[in-house]
Amino acid sequence: MSEKGSFWRGFLVAAAVTVGAVIFGAITLMAGIGIVILLGIGVVQLAWALPMYFSYRRRGETQTANGVLLAAGITFLLNASCWGIVGNAPIR
Repeated sequence: MSEKGSFWRGFLVAAAVTVGAVIFGAITLMAGIGIVILLGIGVVQLAWALPMYFSYRRRGETQTANGVLLAAGITFLLNASCWGIVGNAPIR
């Protein structure tokens, strides 16, 4: 079976959704909703990344699904590294 889809399309769609979530979180920060989105981006990401991944897989677009996973993984690693830096900052 040949692999279908476009890796870059999956990556860019997932990256666009992540950027959109961050912008939405920044806009709704004053309402109190934004803090949940910005601080919990990993959990928020699960709400869209896994369904998007499984949807592409079900349609047979394995390369597109792989692009979604890579974008989600990069977001996870950036989030984890930022929390590591903030969590290890000296308190003055």
